Amino acid sequence: MTIDAVTGTGSTGTTTQTPQNQLTGTKDEFLKLFMAQLQNQDPLDPKSGADMVAQLAQFSSVEQQTQTNQQLADLVAAQASNASASMSNLVGRSCDAAAGDFKLDRTQGLPPALDVTCDAPMKGASVVITDANGKTIRKIPIPEGATSTEINWDGKTDAGTNAPSGSYHIAVDGGGSSSTINANWHGRVDAIELTADGPRLRMGGILLAPGDVRTIGADSSNPTTTTNPTTGVHQ
Repeated sequence: MTIDAVTGTGSTGTTTQTPQNQLTGTKDEFLKLFMAQLQNQDPLDPKSGADMVAQLAQFSSVEQQTQTNQQLADLVAAQASNASASMSNLVGRSCDAAAGDFKLDRTQGLPPALDVTCDAPMKGASVVITDANGKTIRKIPIPEGATSTEINWDGKTDAGTNAPSGSYHIAVDGGGSSSTINANWHGRVDAIELTADGPRLRMGGILLAPGDVRTIGADSSNPTTTTNPTTGVHQ
């Protein structure tokens, strides 16, 4: 049941509501409206007890919904924290991540190598890097006839200047190639950074979204050991 409109005397005219005056549906606002209704009801025709009980029940429902929303928010925050903690296992591992959007951080060195593969020899293909505005800042040719190659970007633009830290996109222009070309960053995950956009994997001088990871290799900081079958000594 909704609360009746509050009546009262005052000057006439049109009032423009600002965002600060808009109701947000909190329990405190509901209680203020309820009390305002009690204070301004017609004494010759007061609300019945049944109506009061119904409105109090509605107030209780609003309060429960507020508590439920807070508990859900706490649950989401806890799950996000656990997910970020679990990603710490990626630190030190060699990973392949799909080429696409990334952030360049020049303070941490150069980007990792980009592995480019194709089922057929590539012709006229190139790696294209664009900035946040979609402007091409660097175009790196892919060797003619190659089916697999490694492209290393030195962090510079076509003009030879250092590309500033920020958001970029990397993709492959197939040129005259007859088959689909795949491109993946390949490098070691150095750290997990918790940014305003969510957790990001640092690989050299770039930050990538965890969803871009395609393969996860062994921990490069803890090389695999073998045991000599004769002596039993780890090698």
